Amino acid sequence: MTPIPASRHIAAPRVPAPQWRQWLERHVPPSPQPLVDPRRRLVVVAPHPDDEVLACALLMQQHAAHGGALHIVGVTDGEASHAEAGQPTPWLAALRDSERQAGLARLGLAHVPVTRLHLPDGAVAEAGARLHAALMALLRPADALVTTWRLDGHPDHECCGRVALDVSRRLGLPLLQAPVWMWHWAVPQQPDIDWSALRCLPAEAPAWEAKRVALQEHRSQWLPRSPQTPPVLDAAIIERAAWPCEYFFV
Repeated sequence: MTPIPASRHIAAPRVPAPQWRQWLERHVPPSPQPLVDPRRRLVVVAPHPDDEVLACALLMQQHAAHGGALHIVGVTDGEASHAEAGQPTPWLAALRDSERQAGLARLGLAHVPVTRLHLPDGAVAEAGARLHAALMALLRPADALVTTWRLDGHPDHECCGRVALDVSRRLGLPLLQAPVWMWHWAVPQQPDIDWSALRCLPAEAPAWEAKRVALQEHRSQWLPRSPQTPPVLDAAIIERAAWPCEYFFV
């Protein structure tokens, strides 16, 4: 497995969410058109349960509202999120699946099919060939893909981004990649990031309110994992999830 460079290490945010918003509003204008043609099925490759909310809840709602079909690929069951707190893996995997279903219902997307691959949480890169084969078998010529960014800073997020990029090139499919943890380690105008490829998807208030409520269904992630272990999702990522828009590298 290729190690994540120290420059993409996820720790305390280097830039507060309001400062990011100010910079993004000046440099990344809202896209005037939908980012995905509603005639395409949008296949969401989510490394963990909750990533479909964090990465693209607004995009999924917009696509469904325009009559587009959706399909979610749950890459892992998120069973390793509480490893430091000693939580039992089977119990956590089942809980996180129920949280995903509740979150999708909050988005009005309870009908969306979910294909669970059960790849190892935290070690998707070691099972990258299985992810690649699963996507090649699932995808159709008229699909579009969205997943996490291939340089996001989390190894599972990055592997999903790399595999989706290769698959999209092989099949000639549109691909969007959402930065989720990048906002923690990056800074505005960072020179090794291609900001020209970043697109902004705006949304109306009901959609971002639904996203906020959907994320609250993932209680295992925003509540402390134990008296000594903080939540997986810190205040900064929850604040960013309340932005009235989403960002994607295209």
